[in-house]
Amino acid sequence: MRIFRSSSGTGWLAFLPWSLVLFAGCFWPPAIHAQSAFDGKYRCVRVEVGTQTAACQSPPLILNGDGSYQIWGEHGTYEVVQDQWLVLSHSKRRGLGHFVGADEIVFEYKIGGKPCRVTFREIYDPPPGFDLG
Repeated sequence: MRIFRSSSGTGWLAFLPWSLVLFAGCFWPPAIHAQSAFDGKYRCVRVEVGTQTAACQSPPLILNGDGSYQIWGEHGTYEVVQDQWLVLSHSKRRGLGHFVGADEIVFEYKIGGKPCRVTFREIYDPPPGFDLG
């Protein structure tokens, strides 16, 4: 009695597509797919230092679909962790960003011992050819 071998010798070919799917699933980078959901431009809308709140003068935070970012003269890569935390590779002072809802990122850190909170909101550009006026 033969268990694993067919009489034609090609029975193993039936398992080839499944092994390819399993192999690809183990080594496919899921972070790229998760990051592309967050790519875009985010405008700084509010800065809070201690009990003071002010309008933000910061340039926009740009998250690219390839996992790179640009802000405050920094260029690097970013990672989205558990769909709620934003880690910027070259950000030393600002720490983690936290996604609030679908379109806001909040960074919390300390400046001179005072808590600082900077809020960015996603900029939605109209599609090409769309007239807002």
